[in-house]
Amino acid sequence: VRGYRIELGEIRAALVAHPQVTDATVVVSEDQRLIAYVVGSTDDLAEGLGASLPEYMVPSVFIGLDALPLTANGKIDRRALPDPEGSAEDTYLAPRTPTEERIAAVWRRVLGLERVGVEDNFFDLGGHSIKAIALVGALRAEGFEAGVRDVFQHRTVAGLATALTGTEPGQEDVAVAPFAQVSDKIRATLPDGLVDAYPISKVQLGMLVEMLADDGLNKYHNTSTFRIKDGRPFDADALRRAGQTIVERHEMLRTSFSLEEFDIPLQLVRANAVIPVSVQDLRGLDAEQFAESRRAHIAAERAELFELGRPPLLRIAALVESDEAWHLGFTHCHAITEGWSQQSLLMEVLDVYHAYAAGEEPEQPEPTAVRYADFIAAEQESLESDEDRDYWQGIVDRHSMCVLPADWGDGNGAPREDFKLSVEFRDIEPALRALATSSGTSFKAVLLATHLKVLSTVTNEPAFHTGVLYSARPEVPGAERVYGMYLNTLPFAHDRTARTWSELVRQVFDREAEVYNHRRHPLPAVQRLAGGRRLFDIMYRYQDFHQVDTGTVDVQGGAGDSSNEFTLSIANVPGRLVLRAVSTGLNRANAERLAGMYRAVLEAMAADPDGDVDAALLSTAELTQVLEDWNDTEVEWG
Repeated sequence: VRGYRIELGEIRAALVAHPQVTDATVVVSEDQRLIAYVVGSTDDLAEGLGASLPEYMVPSVFIGLDALPLTANGKIDRRALPDPEGSAEDTYLAPRTPTEERIAAVWRRVLGLERVGVEDNFFDLGGHSIKAIALVGALRAEGFEAGVRDVFQHRTVAGLATALTGTEPGQEDVAVAPFAQVSDKIRATLPDGLVDAYPISKVQLGMLVEMLADDGLNKYHNTSTFRIKDGRPFDADALRRAGQTIVERHEMLRTSFSLEEFDIPLQLVRANAVIPVSVQDLRGLDAEQFAESRRAHIAAERAELFELGRPPLLRIAALVESDEAWHLGFTHCHAITEGWSQQSLLMEVLDVYHAYAAGEEPEQPEPTAVRYADFIAAEQESLESDEDRDYWQGIVDRHSMCVLPADWGDGNGAPREDFKLSVEFRDIEPALRALATSSGTSFKAVLLATHLKVLSTVTNEPAFHTGVLYSARPEVPGAERVYGMYLNTLPFAHDRTARTWSELVRQVFDREAEVYNHRRHPLPAVQRLAGGRRLFDIMYRYQDFHQVDTGTVDVQGGAGDSSNEFTLSIANVPGRLVLRAVSTGLNRANAERLAGMYRAVLEAMAADPDGDVDAALLSTAELTQVLEDWNDTEVEWG
């Protein structure tokens, strides 16, 4: 596999197209082999695939199964796939005490797994920040006094059972009542037809101010399209009904913003709102014509801004490609949603659409007690917290802002170019994930450590901070199903004390755990603690969402456009890092140089976890090399 670009989805498609295969999945083993698990006969499959795939994409091992193992959410349970050598040691250790059983039951429910061993690492089981927040909410509902930091520090059922105190399952705190966060004076002047009103979060307000800046960039006004390969004729009426159903379900899709009408900026939740749904029938166009029509659609959507006082701040579109495939488009104001909400929205719209298209009523979701208003209340509490203020005061006092070299950009007087570059790591991802496991951390910590190491090579500051995106969702059951803009970009502290890659990853992981207790203190408040100075122009965003059914949604066939205020932002999508830059502060030549640094650090980590962090990584010639495959077509999530 090493050295080649492998598209596992393409291999799976070739497998299921074979007449003797009814279902399949493909994985890359730790020794870089392609392993195919197939439901059906494996006889002569290698020869059959060789006719449609290049040799390097033909799996080396085929394993027949009666059925693919699935999680409770209906996704492939990769941990349950049999070992290709038939010699894998089963390390499962069952719960031994009532407390371990209670905690393991919560883990199974949150992670969607049939079994969880008491020594299994939460992050090795597919856990990430949103899942950690959901896990804490579920643990609290079971009577355990848990925090997100506990999940980071202990990571196993056995560890949590020892560390946490608990009682019998209890009643969760009552959610914030409608209109409880506005004064009687304001409430008396609110318009009719509202079901709630509460303050705009500080980060939302910053986004709205950037949106309203008359600079022609339309920042935080995002549009994206997704290719839907459901193999059935498109149903326009079903999509319109689905869009309206989703708006009726979610308060944030019935929310508008009022910046000046009241004593404080407010978001107003209406009882009703009608979502615009447009349809373009583009059947009959060739591939180039269709791509041009899609580009024109994206450009038109990016140019048409929302009236912030009129909900929903979301539009849906369909571009019909053929009788087998169509493109679902969303245009939204970023202040109402973020990446997790967007992926959830995509799948919810499709699930409801497919129900209506089949002549059925969609399944009703379980109601949640928590609302976006609870997130606002938690932010207000953090603003009054001396502990949060003291923590962030220490960060900004003891660390400098990380900035790129001044001559790496073309300057503010030059024409502006927004561009993206990709840094592939799919070929070494198994080794990188093994580093996360061996260091007792997470894959996010590995990628964030990579980012921080690269930044430490372009700044002379011994201790610096840079922007890292966090989710501030409430830790209560059901919060992961409530749409909203929960993101908070905060200054992440870094120094040069780590000696090996493993030590660096552990250091980053521990510092991230430290941040989680204080992640609700909004960035504008942290900036005030720093005397109003700008804290960062570089932002890192970790994405590890798995809601999207890639069997229906062709993620590689997506497209979109958006803009923010950062000179450099870094995010991960499956198999690679995406660097997004603005040429005035980081031109393309130097961005390519920077991309080479990321790849070199990743390779060094994968090759030797105990290697010297400060060892030379690249020659001058290598620093300026251009990586292959700059074009990024996979949709990023804000």
